[in-house]
Amino acid sequence: MLRVVRRRWYVGAALAAIAVLLWLAKDRLLFAPVDGFALHEPDARYEALFPYYVELCAVSQFRSDTKGSGGSPGHAVMYLKGACRDAGAPYPQLRRCSANVTDPNDPQHGAGISVNRWFRNANWVAFDGRGQFFGADPGPGQAVTPARIEQAARSAVAAGVFRGIKLWPNRSPVLDADRIEFVIRHSIGTDFGLRYARSGLCGRVPIEAAMLDEIIHFLNDLNRKFATGAIDYVWNGFHDNCVHTLRNALAAASIDEPISVRASKLRQLFHLAIPANEAIHLAALGTKGPIDSFPDIFANDPMRNAMLEFGWLPTRHGSVLLSLPVYPNNEVFDPQPRLLVFQGPKTLRTTRQLLAMLDEPRFTELAPNLAHFEQVYRDILARREQQDAFQSLRGDRYRRARRRYFEVIAAALDDVQRMQARLGEAH
Repeated sequence: MLRVVRRRWYVGAALAAIAVLLWLAKDRLLFAPVDGFALHEPDARYEALFPYYVELCAVSQFRSDTKGSGGSPGHAVMYLKGACRDAGAPYPQLRRCSANVTDPNDPQHGAGISVNRWFRNANWVAFDGRGQFFGADPGPGQAVTPARIEQAARSAVAAGVFRGIKLWPNRSPVLDADRIEFVIRHSIGTDFGLRYARSGLCGRVPIEAAMLDEIIHFLNDLNRKFATGAIDYVWNGFHDNCVHTLRNALAAASIDEPISVRASKLRQLFHLAIPANEAIHLAALGTKGPIDSFPDIFANDPMRNAMLEFGWLPTRHGSVLLSLPVYPNNEVFDPQPRLLVFQGPKTLRTTRQLLAMLDEPRFTELAPNLAHFEQVYRDILARREQQDAFQSLRGDRYRRARRRYFEVIAAALDDVQRMQARLGEAH
């Protein structure tokens, strides 16, 4: 018994010491402040070519003289083009949009997803279109004002966004039916209207319709569990935060590995769920992943599953980086962003590389992106043709999967050329 107590004391002391060291070193070693960045977002031509995509964003800490400050790691959110909020559901649910809408501000364009710590019977809430989710541009000479914030809050409540959501009474005194005060204080600028309060760094990856359906199923099942079951949703910054939900939604479609929820403290310490790290990870995977290495793809469970089941690879044309700065003319929030990235030797290099990539058009603009991936696909197929002519006749346990890989690359090349032709016609 004494030995067990000592072991627990040693583990507790070690964790406390690590926590102290991380706190003392956080600004210099562990977190990378982003002082600010310009707007980078694909134009309308992108929307016409890609009917479905997933976009994972890390949004910066908000700071306000009247509202205080949010958590230093910021927040993670997700936007799904082609998925729409189910307006008839008694609690937040998604469905496939009825049509391919190319106007990002149209409510039927897609849905923004956010996890909120104040919810008791729901894990996430959905918003209609990019305009509501990221916040409509106030326009030249116009400011983000308290009146604009209240108007956006009332519009979301009137649309039924928060229908059926129950709050933790011990966490929020706001229990009135319309929830206006709660939305103004604890939701707008965090769950939606994001650019009124925060800047975002996002990774966007086009996906297939069947993959979108898997993400929708996962998210709907998650909220159903809390809305109709016997358990409450209990947000936890360490064990079950916004990143866990979004990462596992991607894993449902074989885009990434799942991440454990409610794991042991020691295990969780080495698998911290930090918003910016997840957005950077998806951006790196989409733009610079191992698409030219069949062995690497086959050895990676999600990539192999996505290739075989959906004919899809995460590193692909249309994968872009976005930077969405807070609206600068702002009477409510500090427009200087501070986006924090938990850094190790590897992620430090990745963070710097990705921020530098914002200045390279092939990572942010459609035409250079298509040209880049066209060459990547051509090189892969050319190397296939240069292989031993008798290789296909020899025994190969991975022959069928390898053939599938080259079929996926050839189809991607055809898709790029089709898109380039459409861009040419537009001019």
